[in-house]
Amino acid sequence: MVLTLRTITYTYPGSPLPALSDVSATFDEGWCGIVGDNGCGKSTLARIACGLVTPDAGEVVPRRTSAYCSQDASAPPALLEDFACDWSREAMVLRERLDIDDEMLWRFDHLSFGERKKIQVAVALWQRPEVLALDEPTNHVDARCREALAGALEEYRGIGLLVSHDRMLLNRLVKSCLMFENGTWTLRPGSYDQGHNQYEREQTEAAAKKATAKREAARLAAEADARAHQAARTASRLSARHLDKHDSDGRAKRRLAAVSGQDGKAGALASTIKARQARAHQEAHRISVAKRYDGSLWLDASPSPRATLLFKDAHSIPCGVRTLALPKLALGNTDHIGISGPNGAGKSTLVTHLLGQLPADIPALVIPQEVPPHTARHLIASVRSADEARRGRILSLVTQLNSDAKRILAGRDVSPGELRKLMLAEGVLNQPALIVMDEPTNHLDLHSAEALERALAAYPGALIVVSHDDDFLTACTTIRWVVDEGKVTVQ
Repeated sequence: MVLTLRTITYTYPGSPLPALSDVSATFDEGWCGIVGDNGCGKSTLARIACGLVTPDAGEVVPRRTSAYCSQDASAPPALLEDFACDWSREAMVLRERLDIDDEMLWRFDHLSFGERKKIQVAVALWQRPEVLALDEPTNHVDARCREALAGALEEYRGIGLLVSHDRMLLNRLVKSCLMFENGTWTLRPGSYDQGHNQYEREQTEAAAKKATAKREAARLAAEADARAHQAARTASRLSARHLDKHDSDGRAKRRLAAVSGQDGKAGALASTIKARQARAHQEAHRISVAKRYDGSLWLDASPSPRATLLFKDAHSIPCGVRTLALPKLALGNTDHIGISGPNGAGKSTLVTHLLGQLPADIPALVIPQEVPPHTARHLIASVRSADEARRGRILSLVTQLNSDAKRILAGRDVSPGELRKLMLAEGVLNQPALIVMDEPTNHLDLHSAEALERALAAYPGALIVVSHDDDFLTACTTIRWVVDEGKVTVQ
């Protein structure tokens, strides 16, 4: 069983650039990773493969039954009610494996995004499609749920397309990767790490060849210059203009040199070297090496003049059908606090409560897990209408997070990862004293996540980050609040 995409091209309405251009790939049974930087067209490619989007050019053959699991976990799956009413062995095994109880299926809108995500994936698996495309299936989920999802996905038998920045999941599941590299799509065999390492080797070799070609071009330029000077001196020596008109012997020697071709050798050599130099320049230009923007995403802000932004004695707050017990909590003007805990424990509830207690004169930048469409539209309109200096700063910051900021602003369709970068870049210019980010690495490609990690670690103000990525929290925060079993523990 195979699925073939032939010369796929697609441009979103109103966008000046195509999201995909002349992309071809053949997928066979098993999982294939679709990886690349934010905005390169991964989700669009998966939706085209599932028949949800019709390409402007190219074709998908043959047509197969398919299911697509979107990045967005805010809306319930179309077949959720059918899944909830199915008491077959297959449905019950899925619910048990992913720890989904019957009651959860009927209150989807009240669940955490992590709980919604595993229900979303369960419904997609339950359909048993020939083609299953999962778009960032481990966004929002905790470590326990990630392990359960990986185990369930390993048992899928069909053509699996995994759009993900989760390196561990990719390495565990995929046997090939369709990778967006340096402006082109390449299908590579093996795990993500194997494909990425092969690409890095190719880039290293290309960089070495490019440097060699540049050195050769420079050497030939110097040699051509020397030959040109030599030709000029030879021509001067062979000129009879300065000879005495009675020096017949000297004139005879110059005529002999001209007849024998000696006066043309230097010029001919110079011409040959210039041609070789031009070829070396062309070779250096032909070799493409990917550019990366690894500069720090400097956040131009300073701590609040208040030493303590928030202080609360021990108390309890409502959390779903339960309560969440909070100890004495303090937020200093330079504290970097990481909040962790399992799905549904109350992490987002805690953050919402704290923001409600924050003094109104403390400037804060809050970036939620999911951005509503109307907020996204307002943000893009605001950036487009900003003055030239402000817009330039925003473009610079987004570029350092490895996205084409001009393309983002020009188009109407912005990926969730690109949107979060734009929110951060635009919000930072307001010089917040506090930044709050709920699952900031969701939707971000690996390079962008690393850049964000460095930036947040260097942020001089107060920071609250909610994440299931323990390594990320360790890198950019120094205080840990753990939410679990109805209480918050300070570590």
